[in-house]
Amino acid sequence: MQKDAKIGIIILALAISALGFVFYMNVYEPLKFLDNPLFGEGLGNLCVSEENCRNFCHTNRGQCNEYCQENSSNELCNILFGGRG
Repeated sequence: MQKDAKIGIIILALAISALGFVFYMNVYEPLKFLDNPLFGEGLGNLCVSEENCRNFCHTNRGQCNEYCQENSSNELCNILFGGRG
């Protein structure tokens, strides 16, 4: 009888873990865009204004290109790179 109880507890723990993972993927991932807003004056955490971003991207073009490829709807990416990111 104790063996069945242990197996039941293990199955319950696995089910709760699986539900937690599914909840995480369905709630956290869709809200992840809030970390790097698509609209605003800067490029996420890279720079904060158009002038600042122009200077930053002049010497860090690779980082800016990568950010803009991942956030192609960012208005500043379209200004800096002509919509190509």
